[in-house]
Amino acid sequence: MIQLICPPYNATVDTVDPPLNLLVLGAALIDAGYAVCLTDLALRYSGTSHFDEAALHDIAQLIIHKPSRVLGFTAMCGNYSIALRIAEECKRLDPDRIIIFGGPHASFVAEETLTWFPSIDYIVIGEGELTLPELITALESGQPLHGVDGLCYRAEGTVHTNPPRAILRNLDDTPFPAFHLIEDLTAYFTTAETRFFPIEAGRGCPFHCSFCSTSTFFSRKYRTKSPARIIAEMRYIREQWGITHFSLTHDNFTVNQKFVRQFCQELLDCSESFTWSCSSRTDHVNQELFEVMMQAGCNGVFFGIESGSQSIQQTIGKKLNLNQAYELLRELHQSGLSCTVSFITGFPEETEEDLNQTLDMIIRLLSIGIADVQLHQLSLFPGTQLYEAEKDRLILDDQLWGGNDMNSDFQISAIEKKWIASYPQIFSNYYTLHAVDTPALHRIRKLYYPLAHSFFRTLYYLNHLAGVSYTRTIEFISARLVMPDAMPQEAELAVMLDELIQGLAPEAGLILKDFLSYEQAVMELMRQNTATADKADMKPVRMMQPHYSIPELKLHSPLPADLQLVEGQEDWIVLVLEHASALEGHGRYVRIMSMDHLSIAILQQMESGYNFETVVHHLSLENPFAASEKEREEWIGRVYDHFYRHQLLIS
Repeated sequence: MIQLICPPYNATVDTVDPPLNLLVLGAALIDAGYAVCLTDLALRYSGTSHFDEAALHDIAQLIIHKPSRVLGFTAMCGNYSIALRIAEECKRLDPDRIIIFGGPHASFVAEETLTWFPSIDYIVIGEGELTLPELITALESGQPLHGVDGLCYRAEGTVHTNPPRAILRNLDDTPFPAFHLIEDLTAYFTTAETRFFPIEAGRGCPFHCSFCSTSTFFSRKYRTKSPARIIAEMRYIREQWGITHFSLTHDNFTVNQKFVRQFCQELLDCSESFTWSCSSRTDHVNQELFEVMMQAGCNGVFFGIESGSQSIQQTIGKKLNLNQAYELLRELHQSGLSCTVSFITGFPEETEEDLNQTLDMIIRLLSIGIADVQLHQLSLFPGTQLYEAEKDRLILDDQLWGGNDMNSDFQISAIEKKWIASYPQIFSNYYTLHAVDTPALHRIRKLYYPLAHSFFRTLYYLNHLAGVSYTRTIEFISARLVMPDAMPQEAELAVMLDELIQGLAPEAGLILKDFLSYEQAVMELMRQNTATADKADMKPVRMMQPHYSIPELKLHSPLPADLQLVEGQEDWIVLVLEHASALEGHGRYVRIMSMDHLSIAILQQMESGYNFETVVHHLSLENPFAASEKEREEWIGRVYDHFYRHQLLIS
């Protein structure tokens, strides 16, 4: 029996995807006549961040307890070291086990791995559906290994690498994934809302970005399965487990618009109620194509923008038109499509101005409502143009041992730290470059998320109105953190932003105070419980008295390029926290409105602890225009009508 093993990875994730690559390899081995079993350590140890020697021993015992002579590991850069540790312990407990590594990272560091890690016997380079069965057959029959394309191995004390395996041209020829190897699919989903399944739609990207190894791994050959094959796999998953949402795995699903349209049409024709997500670029697509995709069930798209600097776009080979990208994302969000947008900092040519342009684009995207905007620090992957150009100028950065999205968040052991320091060719993702200001990048990575998601308007106008750049704001706050190593709370950030604003000229400081006060109020509202038992009670509200009017603050609009300052006026506004179940992905939202003086007086008394009915009753007794009980009741009715009309009361 051949045991396929997925090592642990990313200890903080809420859900773990089924190991689709191992299901595909398992199917190829089964078609070749071999028995296969699956060990998913990522699922078994989800949430575990520390693996000491005892834990490794237990994992190895779990693996070798199964009667499998061959152990096949897949590993990414982030869990490569833990995979090596597990493999070494398996080999120590049973030296006769044959250990094979595969996957993109292993493919690019194959010779180095076999040179320095004797516990690894073979490495499959590139696509493994043909190479792995051929290797097993050769080992069982005693045939020479030099005829197995795409294989790295030892012979007579020397590491050998055979010619590369030709890529699979027709992906429909690959066997149906061995879904039956999954013993309990429900273990992968923590809630019903997370029930989705990855389906391989294709492979390869025709572009050649300098930081990405995908194009090299797949020889820049864009391929897809046929629509009929993809839909057949979807149907199988639905029939077996009742799952109807799918993540279509392909680095660039929309490159071939003709294929995408055909896929969408066949989905519509088959009358299946499938929903799905995919990855795309913002060029070579348009709003009309995404409308077709949404009609066919597409409800989410991942876009890698990488940089908000047009010059860096050219340098890294991404070459997106950022204005066009922003407009497309704005249109897609308005149409209801869930967009995830990713950026990277740390390119060697990146200046502070480039960084600020990236942060500015992130803020603009957040301002139009795109909630999932990611910021990653560059990882130098073997097999990339950037690695080849910079591999002689790498600097070990121990902050990347647990703080980089591309690396695991496991506690790196002493032996792993030694490996990382000794073999930069294998573990280059833990290194940075001489040309990069790594302390500044770490500050940005730490503070970007809480600042940008809670105070994006304040940040935007600090930059555009007051001339305080994003990097300067982050540096200012970082220098004042009471606990530099801990993630700051929103309240702490608000205090420091207020301190920064205090030092600005009055014409800029007043409006920035308004934005900061507004965003603080929104945070406080969002922390409140919106459930109310008495329908006469007020919805959770928050009042503020800005220096500028609502039209001038443009609180409901995307951020403008600039703001024309005019003399402000005394004007109260009220923020109302409401349920918004109809808004996809959001349970609550804040409504902003101007209020009259009577409404403000009522709300102020309610903030002191009185309920709405009591406040209105007392005010009616003080009303000089109510000369009789009937007039007083009519006045109370008008107040109630006023509050209901503005939807300030629970209906």
